[in-house]
Amino acid sequence: MAKKNIFAERRKAELQAEAWFHRTDDSVPFEAFSNQQEKTRTGEEILYGIRRKIKIQKLYKSWLKVAAAAVLLLTAGTISYRVYERSTSPVIGKTWDSYTAGKGEFKKITLPDSTVVHLRPGSKVSVSKPFLQQTRRVELQQGEAYFEVSHDPKHPFTVTTGKIMTEVLGTKFIINNDPLAADIRVALLSGKVAVRTAKTQLGILSPNQQLSFNRINETAKLESATAYSAENWLNGEYILENVPLRSFAKTFNNVFLMEVKFGQKALEDLPISIQFSLADSPGAILDQLKLIHGLHYQINDKEVILMR
Repeated sequence: MAKKNIFAERRKAELQAEAWFHRTDDSVPFEAFSNQQEKTRTGEEILYGIRRKIKIQKLYKSWLKVAAAAVLLLTAGTISYRVYERSTSPVIGKTWDSYTAGKGEFKKITLPDSTVVHLRPGSKVSVSKPFLQQTRRVELQQGEAYFEVSHDPKHPFTVTTGKIMTEVLGTKFIINNDPLAADIRVALLSGKVAVRTAKTQLGILSPNQQLSFNRINETAKLESATAYSAENWLNGEYILENVPLRSFAKTFNNVFLMEVKFGQKALEDLPISIQFSLADSPGAILDQLKLIHGLHYQINDKEVILMR
């Protein structure tokens, strides 16, 4: 009953408003207020309402900005904490022990599984810690190393070198990772190894084979390599194949502690293949450069200058 009274009153008001509207002449100025005081008061109330609405909207927008900034700070803080937490949390297999052979130093390392790693001067290797996990992992970061891997079928032994990985169960092999040379070389002395990248298998080596992986075009070449023997390698025999002269200079410096400088800049990229031993005299080795490229040299104490 109450609802019917409300609707009836609303309809009566609507009819009165329509009648008033139709009686109004649009050409005559219309005055909605009875006096000036009422007009002024009504205007102030309208202005106050408008200002209050604007203030509320501005305050709302300000709170939106504050809330957005708070969300960003909270997100950044959460991400930073998670990064910090990951970096400080002990993760098995994510820590490494590093070993470096200095200039003139031939270093021997025995790993927890009795594997022996021989480093030549200027070489650096990292070993996963703890080492005896599902996979025994080593990284040859630079230089040349000879591995005598203990046989363990349950724990494959892997050596990461740049973009390639060498996988074995138990064998003897040599890896040369000279950062100044175009190729990474893996030479097998006994047993069997597989060499691959993250995408594909490059080859399976048999004894007296060598795989060369080109860093630039990422191609591999498998060939026989009977020149190396474990005994000769351990006695300090070097075989440099088609390397830039600056690579020879670095190896020469690491072995004999003599810095090599170039009389002409262009000589640094001159390709060279040379074989020498730790037992050879520096002069005898430099004499080979005379025969190969017609180079001359000058020795000043611990400094060698190569020139045309």
